Amino acid sequence: MKVGKPQSKRVPVRLRHKIQKASANKQRKERKEAKKNPQWRSRLKKDPGIPNLFPYKDKILAEIEESKRNKEEEKERRRDVARAQREGRSVDATTKPVDGDIEVSEEDDEDDDEEMDERENVNPMAALVASASQRAQAYSKEDDEEDNEEDNDADEEMKPAPKAAPKSADAPKKKLPKQVLDEPIKPVNRLLARLQKTPDGIQQLLEYYQLPPLVTAGSDATTRFLVDVARKRGRLSRGGVPNLHAAALTVLSDLQEQRLKLPALQQQKQQKASAATSKGEVQIVTQLAEPFRIEGLFGDEPSTSAGAMEM
Repeated sequence: MKVGKPQSKRVPVRLRHKIQKASANKQRKERKEAKKNPQWRSRLKKDPGIPNLFPYKDKILAEIEESKRNKEEEKERRRDVARAQREGRSVDATTKPVDGDIEVSEEDDEDDDEEMDERENVNPMAALVASASQRAQAYSKEDDEEDNEEDNDADEEMKPAPKAAPKSADAPKKKLPKQVLDEPIKPVNRLLARLQKTPDGIQQLLEYYQLPPLVTAGSDATTRFLVDVARKRGRLSRGGVPNLHAAALTVLSDLQEQRLKLPALQQQKQQKASAATSKGEVQIVTQLAEPFRIEGLFGDEPSTSAGAMEM
């Protein structure tokens, strides 16, 4: 028969979690302090529990000590192997030294101790004063001149080398004219008109921008080409409408920065130049063929006499 009313064990969940958290923190703090406080740890070896009257007690204790020592050596060897693998060294370098090496190292340690004792007996201030006086006596004006020359040489070495002339890749690139930035579709139209006269000029553009074959039904080739470029390069306005102005600027900037190279136009000009020599006649060339210039697409193409180079 129970005496008294039984106490309920129902506790709010928040209070139960609070108690558990406080208990865990207290236990963690006690473990941390126990690691730092060695006074409660016994330094005596734990008794293995073998009776003194057991006939082979000494032998068993020796075997236990040997097994412990082997375990420690194996653990140390594994630790050295893992450290050697992390540092990229060979495992042979981590082997323990031989007895002869230990004796040599002990002799070296004894010599170092003797040298340290001798240094402790010497007055450091007296040695410092003596060395300073010797340097002052050995100093001359020639040494001063040599020091100045060395300083000058060091200053010359520290000076930065003169910058070389800018290379063609580092040279400032030309910007597109203002009239092209306002109406970039017209130059693209002229470019396509030129490429249509070549056998595979349009195909080179399509391969560069990775476009499907042009379908010009219901629209001209320029508009269709710019629509495909705008969709491929993401030049879309609100609602997914292709931005032809931005697509045309993309094509012209690729041409201006020489990311898009069109050998078809160059081949066309080379064929015109070689038409005169097709019969096997030897002619003296006085002018070089004019290179392909992007300025010609903008309607301000210079005259051939100004663009050609005389030999």
